[in-house]
Amino acid sequence: MHSDKNKLLMEVKGETVIDRTLSAFKKFADEKDVELNGVLVVSPGKVAWWESYISDKDYSSIICAITEGGDTRTGSVGNGVAVLEDYDPSDDDPVFIHDAARCLIDIDSITRCLEVITEEDTPVCVSGVKTKNTIKMVKTGSSESAIVESTPDRDLLYEVQTPQCFKYRVLSDCYSEASAEGYEATDDTALAEHYGYPVRIVEGSYSNIKITTPEDIVIAEALLNNR
Repeated sequence: MHSDKNKLLMEVKGETVIDRTLSAFKKFADEKDVELNGVLVVSPGKVAWWESYISDKDYSSIICAITEGGDTRTGSVGNGVAVLEDYDPSDDDPVFIHDAARCLIDIDSITRCLEVITEEDTPVCVSGVKTKNTIKMVKTGSSESAIVESTPDRDLLYEVQTPQCFKYRVLSDCYSEASAEGYEATDDTALAEHYGYPVRIVEGSYSNIKITTPEDIVIAEALLNNR
């Protein structure tokens, strides 16, 4: 972000990124009458700071715990999953994993994920959208010497977002196994794929962007202006 400021505390149209994200889930819980036991996973050494930040907000109904992340994404989510045990979840309770930087998440997308993950035969699902651009597979990851190897069928390609949703027991088992063997995945559903669970795509939203670069702030504000 070319800034010393935590991107979650940057403002998008007068409201911080983290506040927009948490407000969306709170609104979802209130409107759909859903009980959320949220765990906020934060940078090591920052738990007290975030506890103070959250205490000044109206998120007590959805944030039940704050815990430190790990050295990797898999380690961080694993720490969050471990905290869920304190709330005695049932095997089929739905668990949402969401990037706090995706602050334009909408209630309809969250609702669709909830509806799908609660179906009996769905252990894992993920919000996603069809890829608009043509994608090229290359022989090497180096941009200086990348040679095209193939062009996958665009109709079979999706850009995955978050929420990524699991039945609790499936999620817990995936992270227990990953911890035991030291396996790292680029995202949570990739972990599920590795251990043989089918992952279902749920219709997401093209506006559900992740704040990663300064340009994303401008894009997010433009999207909000058109809502």
